[in-house]
Amino acid sequence: MQQPTVVGSDTVFLPELNLAQLLACQKQSSGIGANLRMPSRSMLAGQHRSTRQGRGMELSEIRNYQAGDDIRLMDWKVTARTQRPHTKVFMEEKERPVQLVVDLSASMLFGSQRSKAEQAAHLAATLGWAIVRQGDRCGGLVFNGTQHQLIRPKARQQGLLPLFQQLCQFAPMLVQPEGRSEAGRMNQMLQLVAAQKGHGNLLVIISDFWSLDLAGKALLRRLASNHQLLAIHISDPLEYQLPNSPCYLVGGQALSQTVFFDGHDKSDRQRYQLLFDQRQQGLEEMLLQVGGYYIQLSTTEHVADKLKRFFTLHNK
Repeated sequence: MQQPTVVGSDTVFLPELNLAQLLACQKQSSGIGANLRMPSRSMLAGQHRSTRQGRGMELSEIRNYQAGDDIRLMDWKVTARTQRPHTKVFMEEKERPVQLVVDLSASMLFGSQRSKAEQAAHLAATLGWAIVRQGDRCGGLVFNGTQHQLIRPKARQQGLLPLFQQLCQFAPMLVQPEGRSEAGRMNQMLQLVAAQKGHGNLLVIISDFWSLDLAGKALLRRLASNHQLLAIHISDPLEYQLPNSPCYLVGGQALSQTVFFDGHDKSDRQRYQLLFDQRQQGLEEMLLQVGGYYIQLSTTEHVADKLKRFFTLHNK
């Protein structure tokens, strides 16, 4: 497979990602759509015109509080006026908006066989086709180190095709601007998503999360309080199993510092793998705590098969 080409010190051109490749993902998405809806741990999942104790788009009624109701949906004004606890019930909209947030920043250029950016683009396309097939609206946010484009969720292919176009435009050239941290960029994009109107959407964040810091985790918690959150962690085998080769310097916001590893040293290779495992487990545990979902997808894995297994498991 063609490898990325380095141009200068801060610009990397990846093998061409074209619209035809993303359109071809429609066939691979077959069988995912029927399993796309997941039960929500935080009672935010969208069901087709289902009345649930969740934050949907329309307030259906205010009723007496019942055991097991989400305390975050308490109507404190009515509770104070009546001296009895009341909670809000929402009617979620028929066509649930689904937003795909795709990270194409500089760390995503890495890949031993296929780059993480390329895998992320094919993942977004496959999932996007499944979304529109089941009748939901699809949109999202695509960003790299210098650019971003927000696509409003729309029905059928009206939101999907603009998303594909931005993936093709942003993925070929990954730039890390001088003096700007990837963590700052990730946080800026999460804030942009959090500022959008609406509640009860399915929000899918596709990234390697290498630059996720404490501020970013706080933003994910905030998003999970308003939406059903699914984080798809793109990784590469070389990131969790260091080759038996000479010295490596590994850094990133998640490590807080640059760490030296000797690939010839077995204990160093084990230490490196432990470091990756801790990062992955920390992200997964944090998402579970806030009611979100987590998938780890390697650049060597088949996208559609991984999605089918995940959604089938969480719809049993």
